[in-house]
Amino acid sequence: MMNVYWNGEVMPQDSVRVHPDDRGYLYGDGIYEVIRVYQGRCFEAQAHQRRWRQSADWIGLSPQDAALEAICLSLLEANECQKSDAMFYLQVSRGVAPRKHVFPEPAPAASVYGFVKPLARPDLLARPLARAACLPDRRWLDCHIKSISLLGAVMAAQKAHESDCAEAILHREGRVTEGSHTNVFAVVEGVLRTHPADHWILNGISRQVVIEEAHRLGFTVVEEAISLDMLQAASEVFLTGTTVEIWPVQSLDGNPVGDGSMGPVSRQLAQAFDRRVERLVQGS
Repeated sequence: MMNVYWNGEVMPQDSVRVHPDDRGYLYGDGIYEVIRVYQGRCFEAQAHQRRWRQSADWIGLSPQDAALEAICLSLLEANECQKSDAMFYLQVSRGVAPRKHVFPEPAPAASVYGFVKPLARPDLLARPLARAACLPDRRWLDCHIKSISLLGAVMAAQKAHESDCAEAILHREGRVTEGSHTNVFAVVEGVLRTHPADHWILNGISRQVVIEEAHRLGFTVVEEAISLDMLQAASEVFLTGTTVEIWPVQSLDGNPVGDGSMGPVSRQLAQAFDRRVERLVQGS
């Protein structure tokens, strides 16, 4: 049985009991983080910790000083996977209170839940390229908050799945924003473009890593929204995210991106990402 983290303790998952009046259950009133683990080491742990605290501050849920990396390592040990590739998930809700829309006063104790599960690294060459569907972005307008209220993203992902696509690429008011659970990059006339890190997207940690590596490789990076027409005319499109790393897109709504194969920019960035992971694993 998997051991999980629940309100300061590590315990068997079946021992966890969520109160029916928990605001996470009633309202989706909470935040979460997901960290990738490579051979027992947390990738970009400090960046995830900063975003965790920012999200908590943005929804008035503070202080939230849970040490994500320490909790992750304790769970890896409790599940005997200290040297494994894995995914770590942690969420916090505003806690248990009678159902009322405004924040409860006094503030109840937060409910904190976390787990790890094995997650092998994707093989850059063996993994099929992603097919994506372009869909209207009908989510709320505070997408920069890593909120557990994910129904809009769930509905978009399901619609893409029903179209035999791996991801939904969303657009709002003529602007391509992000995927249902990824960030989106496009190579347009040799320039790497992605939506700016404002309230319309989540500023993904993998997104930040890719931008940093792209600058290091000498690519021109422009953080400006592009139109759906520009996306469809791009020579390369790829997705980034904690679980997918860098995932080139083969087609949009059934139409090939470029020649339908992995492009040179995607390949170079994926190789740079590999080198970054290798440095983490080697402790350098």
